[in-house]
Amino acid sequence: MRPFEGSELDIMRIRAIETIQLPEHPHHLFVQIHTDEGVSGLGETFPRPSSSAAVIHDVFAGMLLGKNPLEIERHWRDMFQAIHYHGFAGTEIRALSAIDMALWDILGKASNLPVYRLLGGKCRDEIPVYNTCVSHGPYRDHEWFTTRPEELALSLLADGIHGMKIWPFDELSVKTGGQSISKEDLAWGVQLVERIRKAVGDQMEIAIEGHCCWNLPAAIKIAHALEPYDVMWYEDLMPPDPIGSLKQLRDATTTPICASERLFTRFQFLPLLEQHAVDIVMPDIAWVGGISEMKKIATLASSYHLPIAPHNCGGPVINLANAHICANVPNLFICESVRAFYNTYFQDIVTHPIQMKNGCMQVPESPGLGAELLPELLKRDDLIRKVTTEAVNTHWTSGDPWKDDLGDRF
Repeated sequence: MRPFEGSELDIMRIRAIETIQLPEHPHHLFVQIHTDEGVSGLGETFPRPSSSAAVIHDVFAGMLLGKNPLEIERHWRDMFQAIHYHGFAGTEIRALSAIDMALWDILGKASNLPVYRLLGGKCRDEIPVYNTCVSHGPYRDHEWFTTRPEELALSLLADGIHGMKIWPFDELSVKTGGQSISKEDLAWGVQLVERIRKAVGDQMEIAIEGHCCWNLPAAIKIAHALEPYDVMWYEDLMPPDPIGSLKQLRDATTTPICASERLFTRFQFLPLLEQHAVDIVMPDIAWVGGISEMKKIATLASSYHLPIAPHNCGGPVINLANAHICANVPNLFICESVRAFYNTYFQDIVTHPIQMKNGCMQVPESPGLGAELLPELLKRDDLIRKVTTEAVNTHWTSGDPWKDDLGDRF
């Protein structure tokens, strides 16, 4: 695609916003933003796609249709203002994230440049990753980490992957609601980590995910029990709020604390940093506000001399967006990946899924994010699709629909 001239960029307008859901992947929502210049942008968010689609069509479409798609910062500000009025941390910010990715994709295509160049270029030529041990298709990594952890670690090393994330304590929290953990259950979880260490030694980094299943005393107990095994980090052993409690956990262990995919936008990450409650910052590009906000969070973390390790369990478009951010930001530690996903269904959805080589994510070099939805996929008649083409409720750009309609009543 040729680069657009300056005058063409000024007159480009959004003419339609489309959402697409695939029956076989019910947790993903793909978003396409179409312009009158024939350039379309692709974004993605997950999970709970129906609610995100509703926000996109009911709120954001009316704010964006007829506007220049390249004014990304202005659109982010206006969308955030609109959703902040009634609470942004959930469906609304997931929807905004997908829109933001699609706008950056349009900018890259219009400029004939990959997104990472528009962000300021590369700080690295390939991206270190670890594998989150989820199961899909022939990859039974989740079952293996509880039954055959040694074989799983060896299998990952054979793929050139030297980091793995497991959650051996989650199911053990059910019986007490996470309020306590018995010595027997603690020993069972620890022995899985011990078996990996005995099998592969220090060749494998082991991250422990907690999915916020535990209270503070139980989390400290788990942290102390795993100290001898030099794990890479503890992630969300307990909820990240209140942040003071998370700091107590950090103070109780020498193992780095990683947090948290559960936080939204830079405004929720800032107090985490101010209170020195974390060692590694983990934002999710599909939940924090897209590429625009991910870049800001990375910069914020760098101000505290801390690295980021993006949460990345989404689909093929989210992986591409993460690759551009990870190539660009100076303070990347490592990026999450799921081989059970990128080795299976990604290739059934997009033209150029993320590529892995020697255990590293490769940086996309095509304009924009670097891929499109497969043409044959878009011909299917079983997709859940919605297209909004007429601007409605444009007065919502003020961020306060009730005040616009009802004056100063509220």
